[in-house]
Amino acid sequence: MVRIKITGGSLKGRIITVPENKVARYTSSKVREAIFAMIGDVTGLRILDLFAGSGSFAIEALSRGASAATCVEIDKHMADTLKANLSTFLSDKDCLVLNMDVRYAMPFLYKRALNYDIIFTDPPYEQNFISETIALLRKYVIYHEDTVFISEYSKRESPFASLTDGRNAGTTKRYGDTAVNIMSGRGFINEE
Repeated sequence: MVRIKITGGSLKGRIITVPENKVARYTSSKVREAIFAMIGDVTGLRILDLFAGSGSFAIEALSRGASAATCVEIDKHMADTLKANLSTFLSDKDCLVLNMDVRYAMPFLYKRALNYDIIFTDPPYEQNFISETIALLRKYVIYHEDTVFISEYSKRESPFASLTDGRNAGTTKRYGDTAVNIMSGRGFINEE
């Protein structure tokens, strides 16, 4: 089992456990802490965690006061573990775990008129998932102009190079092999 420590909020210091997985890469506590330092207060916000894996981002956000989280994870075993961790630590919060591919989750959420304040994307590295997810989010608008988009990816990728059409591609910080991009909905919304 892998042990992941929550870095802030009501669950600070608590450990969530997830199965050892040769494919999964878990966001480090250092990177999560840096992300929350950059985005600030999340109290009352609705979170969408795409490629959720362990769900550590969503759990951390809920611990820090977010009102609700939707987690999308294709791997059934990981999704079941995430559900168990959410019910153990945050049974009083509004949490939804969708065990499905992100490509199917986007239209599913769009049809239900769901809207999110923070959208976190942390797909497997170097498989072009960020660019595909950007295209899906532009097609299925489940956010508003103040939504914060956070993407975690390999420093060897350049998923925001296509945003050279006058939009603000946000701020990118590097942490070892990991790059984190944060942008607002104003820089993201397709202005066609």
